Amino acid sequence: MATMIAHDKRGFDFARWGLPALLILMLVCNIAFWTQARHARTTWGNVPPVPSERGAIIAMLGDAQMGYRVYGLMLQNLGDIGGRITNLAQYDYTALKDWFFLEDTLDSKSNYIPALAAYYYGATTKHDDLTPVIDYLEVIGQRPEPQKWRWLAQAVFLSRYTQNDLVRSFDLATKLANLSTPDMPAWTRQMPAFILVARGEKEAAYDILMGMLQNDAEKMDPAEIRLIRDWICDKILTPAQAATHPVCTSIPGG
Repeated sequence: MATMIAHDKRGFDFARWGLPALLILMLVCNIAFWTQARHARTTWGNVPPVPSERGAIIAMLGDAQMGYRVYGLMLQNLGDIGGRITNLAQYDYTALKDWFFLEDTLDSKSNYIPALAAYYYGATTKHDDLTPVIDYLEVIGQRPEPQKWRWLAQAVFLSRYTQNDLVRSFDLATKLANLSTPDMPAWTRQMPAFILVARGEKEAAYDILMGMLQNDAEKMDPAEIRLIRDWICDKILTPAQAATHPVCTSIPGG
């Protein structure tokens, strides 16, 4: 019996041979798995369906502000998964619009989501997709709170200079000019005239700008007055008309 025990002690040494063998086997299995799975990539299912307002709040344990921030971060980083970045042209902008308005129900005063919509998602190269963004900014930009008007101004910019839609941009510019928010600068009321010039309707643009000079010049910054004069003299009037027009000849050096 003692001889058998002594033999067992001289038998297979697991700590010396078994453990290294097990580690080598695990390494071989890991390499085999990697060779089969290394080309697999996480697939992106595009913009997820938007929940209801009630469902969104319940998911955040009744905290609307936490929901606004969590969903906002989700929208900010949406599509950036698996070490890859998704081109903005691949996003479903109709679904994004639903998310923007959901966020508005959670916090209508914050400018975080409007800024994300205007300056981030508004940079897409697929210009037709911008319509849902413009629709959203149009609604937000007509709010009476300070600085909300700038989102409507951004909608005008996207419609006019990115989509080159002179009809929609004029409608938006007219809404912007008709706002009565106290902190709006004078150039916001000039926007319809600028678009009318682009449409070739120079007489209507002239009437708008001249009306501003005649009625509001005392309340305007000198730089804004010079801008209006430049538009009248350089873009609306012909050189012959500008040479004799009082607005143009009153400019020093004009």
